[in-house]
Amino acid sequence: MNMDNYLINIDDEELGMSAISLVEYPAIEVNFLKFDKQEHLKFQAEEDKQMLFGPVIIADQPIYRRNGLYEYNVIFNKETIEKLAERYSKNNLWNSINLQHNENTFVDSVVMVECFIKDAEKGISPKGFEQVSDGSLFARFHVQDSKLWSLLKSEEFNGFSIEVCADLVPTNEKFSEMPNAP
Repeated sequence: MNMDNYLINIDDEELGMSAISLVEYPAIEVNFLKFDKQEHLKFQAEEDKQMLFGPVIIADQPIYRRNGLYEYNVIFNKETIEKLAERYSKNNLWNSINLQHNENTFVDSVVMVECFIKDAEKGISPKGFEQVSDGSLFARFHVQDSKLWSLLKSEEFNGFSIEVCADLVPTNEKFSEMPNAP
């Protein structure tokens, strides 16, 4: 199916990322990203430290959206991801975290420990995420509440999703379904 593609644009200073959500189905793919061996890409959990790690936004990855009967893809390019991360930092939103995009579930006990943009040429490429395209945003969070940690594990949360206010700019650029896929 040939769908329209739109680039995410946050040139207006009022636009940007307002929260990161822990979700069952990450927005970076309707369900999961699948690689060569049909592996599921989801955040990694370090059990003993109660840490979550993984991609927050994947560069040049079409993300399926539907508005009524209209189906389309949105794409975050590298430049927009860098702007989103910088504006998120400037606005001190590092710990603006909720569950399943529910505005009533913001949690204080999930703290960002690390955030970076993948750049393999500069040696910034996390092991296990080689297939994720350069320019993608990664984060590591410490879940400080053991009850929330248990909830995250029991409900099988699988990744991160962002809440963003942005303009959509039509594009004719072609994007692959899998970043860096052979």
